[in-house]
Amino acid sequence: MKPRSYLIFFLCWIGFFASLSAQEAPLIIAVTANEPFTMHTGEAWTGPAIDLWEKIAELNKWSFRYAEYPTAEAALKAVTDGNSQVFVGDTSITSKRLALMDFSQPFFRSGLQIMVLEDRPHTFGRLFENLLQLGHLRILWIAAGVVVLFTVLVTFFERRHNPDFPKAWGEGLADAFYNVMSITLTGKSVYKGFPGVLGRLLLVGWMILGLFVVAYVTSSITTTMTVEQLQGHIHGPADLPGKTIAVLTGTSGEEYARDQGIQYLTYDSMTDAVNALMKQEVAAVVSDAPTLQYFDNQHPKIPITEVGPIFSPHNYGFALPKSSALRIPIDQVLVSLSESGFLHELGRRYFGEVFVP
Repeated sequence: MKPRSYLIFFLCWIGFFASLSAQEAPLIIAVTANEPFTMHTGEAWTGPAIDLWEKIAELNKWSFRYAEYPTAEAALKAVTDGNSQVFVGDTSITSKRLALMDFSQPFFRSGLQIMVLEDRPHTFGRLFENLLQLGHLRILWIAAGVVVLFTVLVTFFERRHNPDFPKAWGEGLADAFYNVMSITLTGKSVYKGFPGVLGRLLLVGWMILGLFVVAYVTSSITTTMTVEQLQGHIHGPADLPGKTIAVLTGTSGEEYARDQGIQYLTYDSMTDAVNALMKQEVAAVVSDAPTLQYFDNQHPKIPITEVGPIFSPHNYGFALPKSSALRIPIDQVLVSLSESGFLHELGRRYFGEVFVP
């Protein structure tokens, strides 16, 4: 055999063993903890997306290992960069993502929904802010200034003409303020007012002014709280513009908020997003309906609820690099599992009888 033939034979054997090694190397599967589809409990991963992937890998006789990423965005980047062969999770199939990667056949139908607080408590800070926005605060400051002015005038008058009036300025101002507020709020006081006809007329005017002040304060606060209740309540996606919402990083919720021009804050987990909602840092949480419903059901003591219809419908699939050789065998098994009823039973196991694959 010629030397050149030996070389060709040797290179062929190297290629053969290299291909065997590549086939035996475990697939790197990107995952990120996102209830309920991918959940990390101790050393094990669970959830409908995990169970489905492991069934696919079993039927295709693939070995694999999970590589955890902090966010869906980071996991998708690992797929596009070639650092992972598959991203397993509740990954929405969108036109923007299809331009960067491939997807398997859909295995779950979903859409976005809105989570809000069940009981939106009033706070002094929000009341103060709304009074300022509606223009009531300026008038209330003027009324407060008038009360202070009357308090000072009464103090000066009483110190000069009433020998029984406290001589200390602190006690005198406190006594005068009490009388001023009593007449302003109730129209009654033990204070007899200034002497003479002019003094009596001044006292009557003072009482009338007090009635107007009380009526205005009451009506402005009532109006402000009513407007806040009407404007602050969210019934559906049409109520989101003009408010700040919470979304999960790298999800369809973030894409929706960005495309619709809605102000949003990103969070790495539903727990962080709901905590922001509880602190009223955001008006609502927008995410996939199954994610919100599962979190709500798992935390019955938290005063949260889902409102409005499911909107921006989309499907979930497994993300793969462009032109991945794994896509066809994954799709073949997915179709087979759908026909056998496995997908339906998997969904019912996690979401109950109302599940529709």
